[in-house]
Amino acid sequence: MVVLSITYWQYAQYVLALIVVFYIVRLIARMYQSVRRIITNLRFSDVDTMDGLAFEKYVANLLKQQGYSNISLTEQYDYGVDIIANRDGICWGIQVKRYSGLVKADAVRQVVTGLRLYGCDRAMVITNSEFSSVAVRLAESNDCVLIGRNELFRIATY
Repeated sequence: MVVLSITYWQYAQYVLALIVVFYIVRLIARMYQSVRRIITNLRFSDVDTMDGLAFEKYVANLLKQQGYSNISLTEQYDYGVDIIANRDGICWGIQVKRYSGLVKADAVRQVVTGLRLYGCDRAMVITNSEFSSVAVRLAESNDCVLIGRNELFRIATY
């Protein structure tokens, strides 16, 4: 009978140890996510001071984190498409604009007209700013996805 109670006590210790380890791992994971979110927020605040090429590379990295593949930056004279990326069988032509003011309809026009040149299926414009109402209307009529500052921040922090 004594052997059984010792075995039972050892079993209880193992279960208790597993529970403690589980909570420690969970705590570490939460701390890691918090630190990662803080670092990302710091990097996001740098977006407004980046030059155009640095912003393109930043966006390309975010696209990779979001599950896009075959991501490539186009040449310096890009004909309206800064980044080409694939996701779910769709080839995206992406125009990247780091602006301090409103992004106008020209950005949408450029990426939509550059799609065929690069063999892309869909268009997207990503900015650290916001879009004019004309740009929004033009994008809607051309099935172009617009990602403004708030959505970019949401993507960058998750």
